Amino acid sequence: MAKRIICAGEILYDFISTTKGTGLAGAVEFAKKPGGSPFNIAVGLSRLGMKVSFLVKIGDDEFGGALKEFLSSEGVDMSCVADGAGHNTTLAMAAVDARGKPEFRFYRENAADISLTVDELPPITPRETSAFSFGSIALADNPVGDAILNVFEKMRASGVLTVLDPNVRPLYVSDRPIYKKRLKYLIPLVDVLKLSDDDLAWLTGTRIIEEAVARLGCNHAGLVIVTEGPKGARAIWRGETIQVPCPDVEVVETTGCGDSFIAGVISKLAPLERSGMAEMTPVFLKNTLVWANACASIVATRYGAANSMPRVPEVEEFMQNHSMAALA
Repeated sequence: MAKRIICAGEILYDFISTTKGTGLAGAVEFAKKPGGSPFNIAVGLSRLGMKVSFLVKIGDDEFGGALKEFLSSEGVDMSCVADGAGHNTTLAMAAVDARGKPEFRFYRENAADISLTVDELPPITPRETSAFSFGSIALADNPVGDAILNVFEKMRASGVLTVLDPNVRPLYVSDRPIYKKRLKYLIPLVDVLKLSDDDLAWLTGTRIIEEAVARLGCNHAGLVIVTEGPKGARAIWRGETIQVPCPDVEVVETTGCGDSFIAGVISKLAPLERSGMAEMTPVFLKNTLVWANACASIVATRYGAANSMPRVPEVEEFMQNHSMAALA
């Protein structure tokens, strides 16, 4: 039986501005889309043909019911979803500013996804899990942050591949010292660390990527991936840096691009599991970045987050149309 990937973190509804380049202040109309970084990753993985479960607590309001229906329709396993009776669903407002960068505001009063406790965690069997993906703003909250760390420790101790995408949202983080302390603890331990260039700058205080990565204290046996928006992405593995440019596309909206990127990466790494990471070659990594860049580029041409995630035939067609290197 194929092993599953478990994604953990927040789930919400994004209200995405359809007004280009004004940021939240100038936004006039919004499109309602299911989202939340780990949720987007879970849907992205499912659409890429992976077996995936989502670990989260979902509220019983109208938004929560709709999110459960969406998860089910996407083929995401819900056995790890905790009951959020009496709780609301997180809402997020998102818009792209004049520089093409997304802006976010979160509304989380009595929200279910941040109230998940260790005691509410479902039974999880590490030997049935190929990878554990987590991160984003859920790590900035308690009790959900403690619950996710509890699962991470079990997965790591059992040899499961662990993937961290901090996906930092500075406007939301109210207690930066505690949040940074939590990330500082995790970064040297995870097998795969994916950050955007903005994440790196926020965490380290520098935009010089080589210097920023050196300051992080990453796992020397792990893989570090940095996304740089339209410039593409780079992977740092065993002292070697592999860079892949991003194809030119007409950008509509960027919410979910990073989530689609890491879903693309995990879809290639999870079958290896942690035990197979040591056998990765530079060619394999380059092809993985090409695949992930294609996934992210497709999302950039669409409105939405979870429901903009591409499927395998779309990615393959996109790569062919943009003369991207074929996967080995």
